[in-house]
Amino acid sequence: MDLKEIDFENYGKCVQLSNGVIDLVVTIDCGPRIVRFGFIGNENILYNDLDRKFKVQNEFMDDYYSEGAACYFYGGHRLWLAPERMPESYFPDNDPVIYALLPDGVTFSSAKQKNNDVQTRLEIVMGDNTSDVMLVHSVKNFSKERQMLSLWPITMVRGGGLEIIPQNRADEDDELLPNRVLTFWPYTDPRDERLYVGNRFLTLRHDPSNGRPLKLGTNNTLGWAAYVDRTYTLIKHFVYSDAAYPDYGSSFETYCNGDYLSMETMSPLYQIEAGGALRHVENLSLFRTYSDVHPTDEDSIQHYIENLK
Repeated sequence: MDLKEIDFENYGKCVQLSNGVIDLVVTIDCGPRIVRFGFIGNENILYNDLDRKFKVQNEFMDDYYSEGAACYFYGGHRLWLAPERMPESYFPDNDPVIYALLPDGVTFSSAKQKNNDVQTRLEIVMGDNTSDVMLVHSVKNFSKERQMLSLWPITMVRGGGLEIIPQNRADEDDELLPNRVLTFWPYTDPRDERLYVGNRFLTLRHDPSNGRPLKLGTNNTLGWAAYVDRTYTLIKHFVYSDAAYPDYGSSFETYCNGDYLSMETMSPLYQIEAGGALRHVENLSLFRTYSDVHPTDEDSIQHYIENLK
């Protein structure tokens, strides 16, 4: 793995990681955020908010953090903490990041969060000559009391593609109990034409001309979701646990508006003792693809995914 410091877009100083096939760029003047991920020499698959359009700044932030405090989404990939609360979840991570080299990767540690008494860390592990990357997210509890938290990594991808979320499989030995949960946020219209609910898959088509926000969650026990764009497919893997999850049992959540779509995994909710830590691992796999997938043709979706895995 090659590593070098660069200036990237308007994010200031960043660290670029490359293994000969893919490269990532991680902010160190703020965040951290992964603000580039893609094949070397090819387009960035992530959405970057270069205009700082998406931020949280209000009187609750002023009172809890400091006057004028602002939480910028920045774009790309970030780690948040659930359950989502105002203002606790919106820590303004605008200070420099400390990074350190590991034998097989790099860790990026944010500043300790004022009043929340936690510190988050992102570890990136890349193998040689592969288009996969492992992201290890962690949080440490610096308070004197236990805290109930869930790790919540969010990957913002550029618009125009199709997200595929698997429906849980039926268990023939236990068909008396429900095995699929869909959670809708108050602003989500279940009849939205971008959303398709099938027997085997959920699909969400990003439409840049449709700015209405849409968010849903699901108890995704299969531990993956995919995003199919014009020239690539991204598959996000995680491990599902038989445990309590936030937001009515959601292990996977997604959100879209006119600018971007976000793929969000969740760790279970854990009581983290004083001085304790929690971690959550994702694997991002990137494929070169040039095929369109119809959002309501479940046979073609099944065939498409099976040929990638």
